[in-house]
Amino acid sequence: MTILERQFTPQELLKIYENGFRGTILDPEAKSSLYGSISSFYSVLPQAVDKGKGKASLPFKFALMLDEEFGICEAQTTGDCVSHATRNAGMLDYCSDAAWGQTKYKGRLATENIYGYRGHGGQGASCDRLALYVSQDGPGGFLPRAVYKNGNSSVDLTTYRSSIGANWGNSGTPSWLNAIAATNKALRVLDVTTVEEARDALAVGFGISMCSGLGFSSTRNADGLAERSGGWSHAMAWIGCDDTAWAYKTYGGPLFLVQNSWGEWNNGPKRNDQPDGSFWIRPAVAKSMLDDGGGLIISSVRGFDRELVLDRAQSIEEISNA
Repeated sequence: MTILERQFTPQELLKIYENGFRGTILDPEAKSSLYGSISSFYSVLPQAVDKGKGKASLPFKFALMLDEEFGICEAQTTGDCVSHATRNAGMLDYCSDAAWGQTKYKGRLATENIYGYRGHGGQGASCDRLALYVSQDGPGGFLPRAVYKNGNSSVDLTTYRSSIGANWGNSGTPSWLNAIAATNKALRVLDVTTVEEARDALAVGFGISMCSGLGFSSTRNADGLAERSGGWSHAMAWIGCDDTAWAYKTYGGPLFLVQNSWGEWNNGPKRNDQPDGSFWIRPAVAKSMLDDGGGLIISSVRGFDRELVLDRAQSIEEISNA
C-alpha cells in the first residue's frame, strides 16, 4: 500500500515522518527560479528593523479571530505538509488585514491548488517551489475555500481533501484555477536567515514557511515549549515570537511559535493562547533551523476586495506594487 492509497491520522503521520518519510524534497530548478528574484527581508523592509524587539508578537491571533479552528482545522492526511505551511503562513497577513478592515475575509485558504503545483506524481514538495507558486513570479496564489467553475470544469475546495492536490501532481494545478488564484498572490516572498529577521517579520504580521529536518516532542512543557526529538523532513509555519525579557531570562533569547499541520497531535500546557497543535521552540533550535536556509517569509497576502491599496505592515511607509 502506498501513501496515496489511504489517509493517515496525526499519530500515524508522526510515525511515518519519524521513520524517514520526506514531506519536503529538494527542487534545484525551483530554488534557482525563486532565488533569482528573492530579496532579504531587511533589504526590502528596512523600516521593520527591531519592530519585534522586546515584544511578544502574536499575529496568529488575527487568524484565530476569524477562524477559531486555525491550526488544527485541517489535519494533514498525506504528504502535503509544505502546502499547509505555505497556506498557514499566508493566513496571518490576510487575516490581520481583514481584522483591520483593509480587505474582505472570504474564508480559510485552501491547500490543494498549492500542493498540485509540486511538479511530480509522488508525495512531498519543495518549499521553494510552492513559495514560488504563490509569489509574483509564479502561476498561482491563494484561494479561499469555495467551489470553482470554468465552463464544464469545476472543483470543490470547500472542504480539505488531500487527494485533490495529490492527484494534480503530474499534470499540475489546472491553468484556469491558477488564473483565479493569481488574483491573490503574496506581494513578496522574502528570504529569512536570522533570528532578528524572523522576529521582526512576525512583528509586522508576516508568516514564515519553514522546511526542516528537525523533529520535536509531542508533549509541551509548562511554558508550551517542545524539545527536539528525532528527525522529520517536514514543513511547518512559524506564527509567533516571544522576544520579551521573560524569554531571555528563562530561555536565553527569543522563542518562536511553530504551527504543525497534524491536528491535535501534541499535548501539554499552552501559553499566550497558542493554537492547538502548536509549540514554542528554544532560541538555539530556531537559529539552527534558520541557519539551514529552510525559511521563507510569505508577505503581504492582500486578500480580496481590497479596501486600501496600502499595506498595513508598513505603517511608516507603504509598499506598493511598483
